[in-house]
Formats: sequence, structure tokens, C-alpha cells
Amino acid sequence: MSAGALPLLARLGEAASFPAAVRNYETDPWSYLRRKLGECAEPLRDYKRALYEDASARLLEDLRGTFLRPGALLDHKETFEKLLTPGDYADLSYHLEAGGDPQSRRAGVKALLAGAKIKTLFDTEALPPERRGKAWQALVAETSHRLELDRLEEIFGRGPKTERRRAYAVRRIRRNLAEFLTVTRGESGMRDEITLFVLTRIEAAIAALLRFLN
Repeated sequence: MSAGALPLLARLGEAASFPAAVRNYETDPWSYLRRKLGECAEPLRDYKRALYEDASARLLEDLRGTFLRPGALLDHKETFEKLLTPGDYADLSYHLEAGGDPQSRRAGVKALLAGAKIKTLFDTEALPPERRGKAWQALVAETSHRLELDRLEEIFGRGPKTERRRAYAVRRIRRNLAEFLTVTRGESGMRDEITLFVLTRIEAAIAALLRFLN
């Protein structure tokens, strides 16, 4: 059972900080940050699974009715594009084309959703760059710029990668990540739930950071 977005946001919060209690047993802040970002994989997949199940239930409920509101299918497509692998998304889009027998369409969608694979940034980043998709690459590049990673890479590339310069870079990264994550916080702390729109941008941030750190 997913505990909402909190496990994911907790890992990200740990990545964005390096308190004295951690420094007592962690001697390499660079590796620590990279490890904490890697630990986002399981809670991210769990949360996307919860969002997927909710989106699937809403889609099947809409397809149960005789009439669909204008734009409903397009809205569902936009949601599942962020959740499914390209192949499963293409198959789902085919079933969601207007027209055809409603009962057959619902049966086809239900069967597809039962076996579809949920994608995360870790699946996408495991692919060769040319197979990651232009939209994803553009989003990661935009997020990298927002996190000032392009500037850090330029500064970092001017000389030898000493421990002192690595420590400076990782401090800047933690600061920028913490600022980036303010959108996930409410008045009482971290939000239990975050939208798929925000989640996609968090995934792009993790991807951009891991590319830099690796």
C-alpha cells in the first residue's frame, strides 16, 4: 500500500540536506547525494502505481457511460502518457480513438491496463539517449538549467576535480534542490499528495542531477 508521496519526498529531503548527524558517518557528500537520489526509485514507482490505479479507475468509469464529455479522452491520454511506457501508451491511445463500439473499447482498455508497465525516470534513463524521446530530453535540459547544473558543469570543468571543488559543487546542488522542492511543501510540511504534473518535473530533476553526478 502506497503511503502517498511522503516516502519519495523524504528521500529527496535527505538528498537536499547533509546535517552534522549524517556527516558523523558519511565522509563523501557526493556519493551520499547520488545514493539518496537512487533510493527514490522504489517510492517513486510505488507512488506512480497509486496514481496509475486511480487514473485507470477513472478512465474505466468514464468508459462505462453512454456519453463522454468533450475532451475527456484527450485528458485521459495526457495522464497516461506520463505513466506508461511508449509502447503501452500507443496501444492505449489506439483504444481511445473516438468511434467504435463502446463495450469493445472498454474491454480492450481494461485488458491493456491490467498488463501495462508503469514507467519512471529510471526506466527512461536506462535507454540510450536517442530512445528517451525529445520531449523528455528537453524537459531534463530545462530542469537542469533551472537547477543551475549547466553553470556548475562549466565551473567544475575549468580545473581538476579536487575534493574541495566537489564539496562546493554538491553544496550548491543541495541548495538548489531544496529550493526546487518548495513546491512540494504546504503550511504543515511536506504534502501527502502531489500532482502528476509536479511529479514529472521532480523526475526530470532527479534525472538531471544523476546525469551530473555520474
